Amino acid sequence: MNVYLYVRFSGLTPFMRTIIVLTIAASIALTLNSQKVCGQADSLTHIPPVLMPYYKNVIKFNPTPMLMWGEEQNLTFSYERLLKNNQSFAIQAGFLTLFNFLNDTIAETVITDEKRWGVNLACDYRLYLWKRNSRPAPDGLYLGGYLSYYGLRYNNIFNILDQADGSPGTMMLNMNFVNLGFELGYQFIFRKRFSLDLLLFGPSLSCIFGKLEANGQLSQGQIDKLDDEMVEKVLERFPSLDFLLDEGSLNLSGGQTSFHSFFRYCIQIGYHF
Repeated sequence: MNVYLYVRFSGLTPFMRTIIVLTIAASIALTLNSQKVCGQADSLTHIPPVLMPYYKNVIKFNPTPMLMWGEEQNLTFSYERLLKNNQSFAIQAGFLTLFNFLNDTIAETVITDEKRWGVNLACDYRLYLWKRNSRPAPDGLYLGGYLSYYGLRYNNIFNILDQADGSPGTMMLNMNFVNLGFELGYQFIFRKRFSLDLLLFGPSLSCIFGKLEANGQLSQGQIDKLDDEMVEKVLERFPSLDFLLDEGSLNLSGGQTSFHSFFRYCIQIGYHF
């Protein structure tokens, strides 16, 4: 049986191309593994209900934020522990260095980057499909659920052009994402020690709450003009964040909360012990 796959790569970022290639590779590996199990079924007289794991722990490094945002200081680590022979619990924590998109002159206001950072936290429960996998957990196909949090912070200083006293103001953007979802993935264990974890499919229901405020000598007309031009800057860099905007406004005087669906995927490399 021959399978032919056609993927159009034009318009995709290098990271998304990597995700597609790894997804295809994982699918091929699953197919080969299934054929191997079927070929051996006749020669086996007994298959244990759940295979005994080699070890119970995996510590991992997650390079996904680094690859997505191009900032080398993005560091995210996770720890996975087998609770039973085919079930595990994992925690993740990371520090994010965010890209700068507000270091510009907007609406006759010079905005200077000061601080930008973020954190990400997550916990996962995984069930390894022992009837499908031919090797002990945490190797193989898994299903699970997760709860994650992303907090992003931007602090900027602005100066209004042609202002008499020239006193600067401050602008603060806080964004928070709380995600609850389920996941499907495949983890490879090589030589009983090294892991490659591919979380391939992770839809979620997400609660997003954020606040953008400016403190300084701004008239209402300047706020309205700054609002309009900052909407364009934000959507230029983050087209998917249009749901945070209230009728084309960033609402500099307050914040808002909304619920949406998101999608989680990541690549992790680790050590099994």
